[in-house]
Amino acid sequence: MNHTEQAKYDMAKRMLKGQIDVEEVAMMSGLSIEAVQKLRDEQDQVERKSLGGMTVRELGVENVLIDNDVLEEFDKDDMSDIKPNE
Repeated sequence: MNHTEQAKYDMAKRMLKGQIDVEEVAMMSGLSIEAVQKLRDEQDQVERKSLGGMTVRELGVENVLIDNDVLEEFDKDDMSDIKPNE
């Protein structure tokens, strides 16, 4: 992957962390919707592992930026008392 393509992926990851919709990220980054959805799925996987099976969107805290690198440091048992907004 060349530097330009890598920059597109890096930008898309940051935008997804900011809870921007997949379609908007694809349009702004120049990546395909499928490529951006794959990045979203990977991000969701990390969040579910770190947040006790839920994503930031499912918890209702989508206005909070979460760094997935930091999430990986938490043990999911430490987050077990977090409940989704109803």
